[in-house]
Amino acid sequence: MFLKLMYEMVVCHHCGKKVPLGKFCTNCGAKFIVSNSKQNLSVDVCLNCGSLTPDRVYCSACGFHKNYEKLF
Repeated sequence: MFLKLMYEMVVCHHCGKKVPLGKFCTNCGAKFIVSNSKQNLSVDVCLNCGSLTPDRVYCSACGFHKNYEKLF
């Protein structure tokens, strides 16, 4: 079961992907530029900072690479 929340979407200036708003890109981990669009996304809790962030490769709050397979 996935929790879905509405997230403002931005385009990352580093990788060019459309990603959820946060301090860091959820695709490449870089800080990014803000735009204005929203989408429903699956979310999870970052194991590094505890933030509820979109279910992507990097945490949008702290930039942590969420490769959970390495941890278990």
